[in-house]
Amino acid sequence: MLLQVDHVFKSYRRGQQVLKDINLTVGNGELVGLVGESGSGKSTLAKVIMQLEKPNKGTVLFQNQAITKHNRTSFYERCQLIFQNATAALNPTWTVRELLREPLQHQLSVNDTYLQTMLEKVKLPADILLALPTELSGGERQRVNLLRSILIEPQLIVCDEIVSSLDRLIQREIIDLLVTLNKERDMAILFISHDLKAVSYLCDRIYVMKAGEIVDESYKEQNRFAFTDSYAQRLFQAIHHT
Repeated sequence: MLLQVDHVFKSYRRGQQVLKDINLTVGNGELVGLVGESGSGKSTLAKVIMQLEKPNKGTVLFQNQAITKHNRTSFYERCQLIFQNATAALNPTWTVRELLREPLQHQLSVNDTYLQTMLEKVKLPADILLALPTELSGGERQRVNLLRSILIEPQLIVCDEIVSSLDRLIQREIIDLLVTLNKERDMAILFISHDLKAVSYLCDRIYVMKAGEIVDESYKEQNRFAFTDSYAQRLFQAIHHT
């Protein structure tokens, strides 16, 4: 198993429990969705997976190994997190060239020709290398953000609400790009979102969260998901009427 979240609990001060006995897996090359309303604990779980927050109890395993301070660097080379706010994730004083070269700083062979080839993969023009983040559209910034993450060829990317601030057309383009990357690189994706249509279109398996717990899980069959939990059923019934 590529990623395994095993009986994870997370509480904050004053006894506020945000995650309750979370069990979640992502296999090699798998497209997995995590949905739930705002405040359900999705982003906290992403932070725990990426070691940005420590769980009170439970473990996160990557390739069957617990993540520790001794293997964290190699973990980050194999697993990348893409945030919702692409603007905040990009240094505003750096050009796109500098932003893309930074994660590859130890690879001396990286040149503009390679970067331009990679820009084509995310449907960005070559002359964007000279631009600053403030000169880009929201969709372009998120594509640069995505490209920064895939340049080091991770085995898994964790996408935390990465299309929520974009219009529907750009959302679809970004999601189609994720599908292509998954097929070309066999790159697994954990796609966290409250956008049920986007998750249903992209993912092969979906977890549903409610109030810090995973209440259901379903595999796509005949292009649809079937849930047994009443809350999950109500959530997904709503998208068929919109």
